Amino acid sequence: MMASLDHTCLVCGHVGFEPHFDVLLRCPGCGFVTARLDERLVVGELYGGDYFTGGEYLDYLADEAFFRKNFHRRLAGLRRQCGGGRLLEIGAAYGFFLDLAREYYTAVGFELNPDAVRHAQQVLGLDMRSVDFLAATPGDLGGPVDVTVMWDVIEHLERPDRVLAHIATLSRPGALLCLTTGDIGSSLARLRGPKWRMIHPPSHLHYFDRGTITRLLANCGFRVVDVRAVGVARSVRQVLYSLLVLGMGMRRAYEAACRMVPIAWGFTLNTGDIMQVTARLEPAVTSQSVYRGA
Repeated sequence: MMASLDHTCLVCGHVGFEPHFDVLLRCPGCGFVTARLDERLVVGELYGGDYFTGGEYLDYLADEAFFRKNFHRRLAGLRRQCGGGRLLEIGAAYGFFLDLAREYYTAVGFELNPDAVRHAQQVLGLDMRSVDFLAATPGDLGGPVDVTVMWDVIEHLERPDRVLAHIATLSRPGALLCLTTGDIGSSLARLRGPKWRMIHPPSHLHYFDRGTITRLLANCGFRVVDVRAVGVARSVRQVLYSLLVLGMGMRRAYEAACRMVPIAWGFTLNTGDIMQVTARLEPAVTSQSVYRGA
C-alpha cells in the first residue's frame, strides 16, 4: 500500500490524510495513523533477508528463551477461552509459539522469512508455510480455524484489512482472534510523539489505538472482547541494540556495552504502549458478508 495525502483510509473509508510528524499520515475521519511511503514497498525484500539477524532483531534465535516466556503467558490466556481445535498463526517467525501451542491445538503457521520457515520445519518439525496466506482455503488448513494469533504482526502488514477479512472466511463462527501491536494512543506514545520507539517505517506501516483497531476488526466481522496493555520480556542486548544501533546509529557504543552484558540478562516490563487485543468472530459473519476492501 502506498499511503499518500489523497489515500483512502482502510479503517473508515475517508478519502484524504493529513501529515502527522515527519513520516506518518493521520486520517481526520477516525484518527488512524499510517506510514507515508515515497517508494513502493517490496515485502519480500524487507522480511526475507536479515530481518531476524540484525535488520530489526539482533538475533531472534539467541533470544528464544525470552520469546517463549512471552508466549507461555499468552498461550495460557488463550487456553482459558478456547482449550483446543485448529490454531492459525500469521507471521510465526521461527515457530516458538507454534511449538508450545501444538500440545493443545492442531497448529499451522505462515511466515515470509525463508530461514525462519526452514528452522520451524526442519528443527522444530512444525507445519509452517511460506505460501501466500490470502490464497489459503479452509481445506488447506484441514478445516475451519478456532483460534488465530498475530503477535506483533498487524503493524507490518501492507493490507491488514484484507488479512483480517480472510481470517474471517477461514474461521468458525465465534472463533477467537488475539493480536498484539503498539498503541499510539497510549500515554507513553503521546508523551514521546515523533520519538516514540515504535515509529520506524517501512517496517512498521500502521499505528493503531484502541479505537481504530476495534473499528478495523468490526469491519471484518470481529467483536473486540478485551484490550489491555501487556508486559514484554526482552533481552538486555536486544534493548541496547534497538536503542543504540537502530535508533541512534551508535554501533561502537553498543559493542562496548555488550562486553559487560551477559547474553542471558533480560527483564519483563510493561510500558503501557503495547496492547493485546482479543476478539471473536460474530456468528452471523460468512465469507460473503465480511469486509471487502478496495
